[in-house]
Amino acid sequence: MLVQKTVQMVIEPDRDLRETLDAFTEVCNRISPTAYNSGTPLNALRLHRAVYATTKGAVSSQLTCTAIRLTAGAYVAARKHGHPIHRPFHWKTPHALFLIGKRGRDASFRKDGTLSIWTVAGRKHLSYSVPEVFRETLASAVETDSVVVTVRGDRLIGHVAVTLEVPDMPGVVPVGVDLNETNAVVAVDADGRTLFITGLHRKVLNIRTRKTTSRLQVKLETKKAEGTNTRSVVRALKRLSLKRSRRTRDFCHCASKQLIEWAPQNCVLVFEDLSFSHERKTSKKRSKALNHRLSVWPRGMIRAFATYKVAGKGIIDGVDPAYTSQICSRCGLLGSRSRHSFSCPHCGHTDHSDINAAINIRNRFTALRDSGVPSTTPETS
Repeated sequence: MLVQKTVQMVIEPDRDLRETLDAFTEVCNRISPTAYNSGTPLNALRLHRAVYATTKGAVSSQLTCTAIRLTAGAYVAARKHGHPIHRPFHWKTPHALFLIGKRGRDASFRKDGTLSIWTVAGRKHLSYSVPEVFRETLASAVETDSVVVTVRGDRLIGHVAVTLEVPDMPGVVPVGVDLNETNAVVAVDADGRTLFITGLHRKVLNIRTRKTTSRLQVKLETKKAEGTNTRSVVRALKRLSLKRSRRTRDFCHCASKQLIEWAPQNCVLVFEDLSFSHERKTSKKRSKALNHRLSVWPRGMIRAFATYKVAGKGIIDGVDPAYTSQICSRCGLLGSRSRHSFSCPHCGHTDHSDINAAINIRNRFTALRDSGVPSTTPETS
């Protein structure tokens, strides 16, 4: 089975490469209004026909075509994920995508350990360093597809897309995974081993961020009413939002990596299919506080990151979440849950409520598999 991974590396500083990134970003920003098309974005082919003749020359022909595809793809991705598009996109961070191997000859890795890459001043051979955690992945790649170079501070960071060949795992050993707000990830495998990943620190930081955001929003409304300058408050609100997003992504990456490393070989990670969109039509209106809690709970991101990280070790699957936290994992009858404690009045079983839920998730998948009924959302990495 072939899977794609991304490897990070640090490229030696080079003025010509930096100018190439600036030129590539300028091309993307120049054609973005045309791609926006008054709110009806153009696809890559139509955008290419509309702008290529007037855009070529700033960078190589291959990079110009790549910039056109990237710009059109950005609008497609935004619409796919339900993000509203009110104005043309504008990229501030200098970046460029260089194709490698079968896809193009913008860059290549040389046998002498340098990166051969196209710049506005011609071909350059630059040294690079790969973190130790990524070296084995890069060395075992069967194909190198591309490298995205971005500017981070005074450094040039490369993100290399590689293709790996990993064994196709059928997923034999079930692992129940319960996602929560405080105990972010609680997992139980077939042997009864448990894993706790706390999300309390992130939760506390998000509460602080929310309080600061509330104060700034009040300040913003006051400034608007007074007719004074609001740019500093808007910048502060945007800074807080980006900081929370980075914190969430970092936590989900670390949590999913820890889960995959802990899970046994040839595992099937069983998650609950958590979706709250249907509740808007079937139940009464949720409170503002509950909506905020659900919006900052990264249940989907943890599962998404685990889906591609588990390649070569197992698969991902899902089950119906109904009553997994309310029934007893021993007798299957309704029990009593009080915060982190669960007790069953029928059989006397007591356990941590999240462990009880994880066992129910695991057992529900096992019962469905043994009966031959397909689970709700099987996923292969």
